[in-house]
Amino acid sequence: MKASQAAIATLPRRAESRTWFRAIQTRHLGTALAVAHTNTVTSRFSGATPNQPGHQILYLAENPMVALLEVQALLGQPTTPGGLVPQPRASWTVLNASVNLQQLVDLTDLAAQAALETSAQELTGDWVGYRLRGPHTTVSQPTGLAPTHELGHELYQAPDLEGFRTLSAKAPYHEALVVFPQKLQPGAVSWFNPLRQRTETLPE
Repeated sequence: MKASQAAIATLPRRAESRTWFRAIQTRHLGTALAVAHTNTVTSRFSGATPNQPGHQILYLAENPMVALLEVQALLGQPTTPGGLVPQPRASWTVLNASVNLQQLVDLTDLAAQAALETSAQELTGDWVGYRLRGPHTTVSQPTGLAPTHELGHELYQAPDLEGFRTLSAKAPYHEALVVFPQKLQPGAVSWFNPLRQRTETLPE
């Protein structure tokens, strides 16, 4: 992967205005768009930890099923008949979020992948193992930041870029949207909270 500002600068930018979906545990419904905690949580496109905080990040999916798969609220393989079962230890809610971004890049595009010298396999592949491998595991390398962590950091650093489309890691024939909340225009992401009977936005 070539996660550099020079490569990112060659990617065409586009606007995005449509509904995307987020799955959360129902107990968090009152703070459904909360993202402050994400700057210390390692995820697919963020290498942040409590000791090394990073930027805030919000993951959305193209439809409710993909949203549930991404957070492992549904377990199994969606391409296998009868292969999906609900996660039995938590209840989940899917939000429909209105998204209005002005500066987005599309990593599902093969030309964009070529510019970054990456592939669908690399964008959806292992990142968890980079934190788990070490001298006491059978496979000890590689460790540190995964390629997707480095890419997420460089995309965040790109001037005015608000987010990017990519492939879902759990259903790679569907899309995910990764948003940088700290770089959004006011109200760029919104949803109607039925508990409070009001529209909530990110940023507020």
